[in-house]
Amino acid sequence: MNCMILVCKIVLGIYQGQIIMKKSLLMIPCFGLLAACGGSDGGGSDETDPPYGYCSNAQEMTCTYPVSQLELRYTMHLRNDNSMYFRGDFYSDYKPPIFPYEMYVSDIDRVEIVQDGVVHSRENLSGIEFPTIDAMGAMYEFNWYRNDELVGYTTLDRLPEPISDISINSYELTNSVRIQWSAASDHRYDIDIHSLRCYSNGDVALSKESKQPNYIVSEGFAFASFDLLSHYNETIEGLKENYDQCSILADINGRNLLSVPDQHIGNITLNFKSNETLYIELF
Repeated sequence: MNCMILVCKIVLGIYQGQIIMKKSLLMIPCFGLLAACGGSDGGGSDETDPPYGYCSNAQEMTCTYPVSQLELRYTMHLRNDNSMYFRGDFYSDYKPPIFPYEMYVSDIDRVEIVQDGVVHSRENLSGIEFPTIDAMGAMYEFNWYRNDELVGYTTLDRLPEPISDISINSYELTNSVRIQWSAASDHRYDIDIHSLRCYSNGDVALSKESKQPNYIVSEGFAFASFDLLSHYNETIEGLKENYDQCSILADINGRNLLSVPDQHIGNITLNFKSNETLYIELF
């Protein structure tokens, strides 16, 4: 192919001063010399051809990467009404960090979840979502096929218990917030403390992120207390003097210590937790 381009450039150079001549005069010497270079069939290179023709080496397509360079991650947040946020995503350390940042599932890759013997297929063509999965199963199997060959297989026999009976109290005297809930056995909890937001005349007048966003709850405990001074450098008394209303956004998370995925084949990881979002009204 490089030979053809070089020769054609030479021929075109010869004819450069004769622009009025028909294009067919230029095509004949180019094709003739192309044949002398070995024709068009042998000009390809295995190094530049994509691994799958229709994939075209698109950096966001899973088919661009070998199985060894991919990780399939499932995320589940279970609510106390047994609803859940659940989805899967492919990741690769070899994917350039450019838009589109997410990866799309190619035709050669097939992912499915088997819950108590019932096969569930993903909902859409490009993403990995399973709206029919519920939290009441006794066994979950996560399968990943490439060209109908099983390349990833992980099982899980239990999910975290939902977080229930949550109570929240704030104390101006100690400038603290106390959160309490019903703990499940063999679970560990943590709290993500997000933003403090205050309003004046209906408008946001103050917004601060916590300086210590993650609070680890000691194993066996089902309560947590934190003070506003260490997280936001504010006091409840001082906030009351300047604002009409203040609240804190937080998340409480629970993980079942016995819920350990059994990875049989490939690279499938599970991040499953119970989760409740808290809107803590200070005043």
